[in-house]
Amino acid sequence: MVKIVALLGDYWHPEAEARVGLEAAIDRLANKEEVNLAFITYEEVGRALEANPDLFINGKMDEINPRDEQVITWLTDELDKQLVNYVEAGGSVIAWHAGMASYQKDSSYIKMLRGSFDYHPPGLQEVTYMLKKDEKSGPNTFVLSDEQYFVDCDQANTEVDLWSTGVDGDSIAGWKHSYGEGKVCCFTPAHTQAGMLNENISTLLAERINWALAK
Repeated sequence: MVKIVALLGDYWHPEAEARVGLEAAIDRLANKEEVNLAFITYEEVGRALEANPDLFINGKMDEINPRDEQVITWLTDELDKQLVNYVEAGGSVIAWHAGMASYQKDSSYIKMLRGSFDYHPPGLQEVTYMLKKDEKSGPNTFVLSDEQYFVDCDQANTEVDLWSTGVDGDSIAGWKHSYGEGKVCCFTPAHTQAGMLNENISTLLAERINWALAK
């Protein structure tokens, strides 16, 4: 049995929508009957990692209450170290959309991701996603109404495998690399349930799950 734990949903991203999107991607896996998918809260992350799952999917931003005067974050120093130790020992992490947003740039988690969310244009925009850099039309592209994430990414130390272009210009939309004995993958789309259920997005997320699980 393959064990996947997922932390989804925050102030800006409804957990129910992300669950539907992730379940759709899991349903595309050839071994989907062997997958045990568990949804957890941020309070349960430490205990979940102690059980050494095959994959931890983080689709939650760090800030719990971003509109309040005193903002609370969930990634403690202890969890920050535990996440990195989990991957170094052979675990895999996928940072999905908000899972790379509002975290401290000097955290061990962001350093392990080798990239993080910077900003996105207001609202939903027409975003073209590209499987090949600078190939903005043709069979290796598709268009989605989405938040176009602009990111910081250490391109020299990871494998970029998805790009985007939109109203504000071009950005990187996905990358992956090994880390210690484990694997790390970052995937920026999508913001809405419709976007997550888009066949292209669902297929790409499933491919990244397969990559993260492959030994």
